[in-house]
Amino acid sequence: MFQSGSPVKGKDFIDRKKHLPLFKAYLDNNQHIMIKAPRRFGKTSLIKQIFDYEKNYPYIYIDIRLNHSLESLSKQILDKAYEFVKIKNFVRQTTESLYSLIQSVKTISIPDIGEISIDMIVKKSEPIELFIHALDTVNKIAVEKGINIKLIFDEFQDITNLAEKHILEVLRSVAQHHENVTYIFLGSIESIMTEIFENKSSPFFHFANVIKLNGLAIEELFAYTKEQFDERNIQYDKEMLYKTIVFLQGHPEYSAKVLQTLYINANLENKPIDKQSCIEALNFRIIENRVYMDELISKLKTKKYHFEVVYNIANNIKSHLPSATLYNTHVSLENMGIIQKVDRGKFEIVDIFLKIFLQQHDDKMVSLDGKLHLEL
Repeated sequence: MFQSGSPVKGKDFIDRKKHLPLFKAYLDNNQHIMIKAPRRFGKTSLIKQIFDYEKNYPYIYIDIRLNHSLESLSKQILDKAYEFVKIKNFVRQTTESLYSLIQSVKTISIPDIGEISIDMIVKKSEPIELFIHALDTVNKIAVEKGINIKLIFDEFQDITNLAEKHILEVLRSVAQHHENVTYIFLGSIESIMTEIFENKSSPFFHFANVIKLNGLAIEELFAYTKEQFDERNIQYDKEMLYKTIVFLQGHPEYSAKVLQTLYINANLENKPIDKQSCIEALNFRIIENRVYMDELISKLKTKKYHFEVVYNIANNIKSHLPSATLYNTHVSLENMGIIQKVDRGKFEIVDIFLKIFLQQHDDKMVSLDGKLHLEL
């Protein structure tokens, strides 16, 4: 109940249920998919619900952020691909127990591809060649086993940090020939994911169907919260509880943390949830993120005009920067995942807690143990 910090699944997986039928329809038809949403907005929970909890599809999950190079990414793909033919730690075995590995490869139904993989790793092939081979290996193993493997790349927009931008062209040219692999791309920087998959000049244009995850549905989250509180005999002011959920704008992680705080405090203090307890829960969880917010604001201040523009957006202040400068700053902030475009010339801050911090004016800036100025 109100779990945060790790993917949510099972009976506590709410709201995203409306995405499941469409997502499954795409998967059943082996349709490539791109899912975009800000960080901590439930992309991983959606994936875990389908692939781990419901266990309907064979898959490989890769988090781009956990790889420091294209070579390490390729080796991770190879390791997970060979698990489908009962060989674990394939890459490590190429250096630790090569003889045993070669004997194992000879027993599987695709010894040629296994021997090629060993040869490429031992001879330290060029990273791009190893990457292409890794992707081809997934498809060949899937063909041999008569299955369709779902290859999931999380934080896909970061792949260009591992190689030159032409890596997108390479991946697209290879992937389009894989009939037994369905590619699923997750990304938290909406502007970059949009540029990759929806720009006509991009190699990935029209390659994948796009799903955008917004905040949790307010009414569904409210109904779920009431059900949980009623089952546990927690007394609460319905109007204030609803206003708190609306205030959080459906942010999955922040909503879970604030509601968790309300539940814990109600149990500890043995008193109903009212306006004051809602404000205290919000205050506690926002202050909890103060260090992160300070780091983010400091980073913004190192880039010319960035903090000024974000501050103006948070406080509905009209910017007087030259149009070209303002445009370039907006683009940069979008690529950082700080703001998102909601209409022509109109932007909003992605992180509701950051917006709240920026609304605390200089004479009211909150200290680490202070109180925020909140209105519900």
